[in-house]
Amino acid sequence: MSVLSALFIPDRFMDYRMWCDIPDRLRGRAEVIHFDQHEQVPWTADSREFVDVARRLAPDGGFHIVAAAGDAARFAFALAEAGLAKGLVFFQPKLDAVPDDVRVDLSGLGEALEPYQPIVSAIHEPDPARRLEILLQTVRDTAGPDLDPAGLEPALDMMSDHAEEFFAHLRITAADAEDGRVPPDPPWIERPWIDRLAGLTVPVTAVGVGPFPEAIARRARDAEVVLGPGSGGLAPPADRARAADALLRMLDRIG
Repeated sequence: MSVLSALFIPDRFMDYRMWCDIPDRLRGRAEVIHFDQHEQVPWTADSREFVDVARRLAPDGGFHIVAAAGDAARFAFALAEAGLAKGLVFFQPKLDAVPDDVRVDLSGLGEALEPYQPIVSAIHEPDPARRLEILLQTVRDTAGPDLDPAGLEPALDMMSDHAEEFFAHLRITAADAEDGRVPPDPPWIERPWIDRLAGLTVPVTAVGVGPFPEAIARRARDAEVVLGPGSGGLAPPADRARAADALLRMLDRIG
């Protein structure tokens, strides 16, 4: 059996550790490449810049599958559009635009965000050590009872390393909101990838909960939806196993 290639792209303010043991479950089936272990993810740049960098990492001119989490969904799509990915697996993907057929229920948003309020308050904390302590304690408090040490420990390490980057982003967002400023849309919003998804011929899997995975499935020509947290390795063992199985099925679909 030939070894295929799998590119993993983490969500923003995260890194390769967010996938926990999921890549290990592909050993023997796929050569795992973590984009962020080679290059910084260009979050504020046009997707074409990402494609140019990823092309240099691609074995034999492309990847068999690309797995992307959250904000990285647009980069995975760009690779498939450029002919560099034979299959896509989105983990709780974020869309550039909300289509007309998607209803987002915000009725319980305030209650859902309440456990994260300490992080918002911490942006005004002058002591970096105390600020980090608040962030990590919130991660512990919101992890859920089913997340095992194998998932929680890398999450804490990862958030420690990305804390200042994360808080810097929060400060800018809070300042804009307080001053009533509306930041300009980034250029890729003009052509949302979700509106062009039907044009792809590659198989697609969407892992997550909520309306976005279903919206992707309605547009992709060959789609599978896997219900689960969609947070990659930062999930209970059973969900990580389900996510790994989805990746293995994708390898079977394109292999």
